[in-house]
Amino acid sequence: MIRQVTQMKVGCNIGGIMINLLCFADDMVLLAPSWCALQFLIDVLFTSADNINMSFNAKKTVCMVFNPSVSRKIVTTSFPAFTAGTGELKFVDRFKYLYNIVTNDLRDDADIEREIK
Repeated sequence: MIRQVTQMKVGCNIGGIMINLLCFADDMVLLAPSWCALQFLIDVLFTSADNINMSFNAKKTVCMVFNPSVSRKIVTTSFPAFTAGTGELKFVDRFKYLYNIVTNDLRDDADIEREIK
């Protein structure tokens, strides 16, 4: 299943390397440069998981958009909902991944506050 997703030629260029999947145990993060690309990766992952009788909890699955650092490159601020099978995925401004708080403004203030507490 992981191989099928990582072999897709869709992902984000990070340091000259195309990355579309971050995994640790049962936690996964899909990375894509566009709405269509991410929906494609979700479909591939969902179909691959379904083929091995694995399921996803759509209530625990979220989507986040990171805006470009240059505001004039922002194309839109609203996107259609992503779907995994018949379930719609919700958009969030922050989520917790491996005990770290990830926010769509690329700041780590929320995670630092959590660490201090």
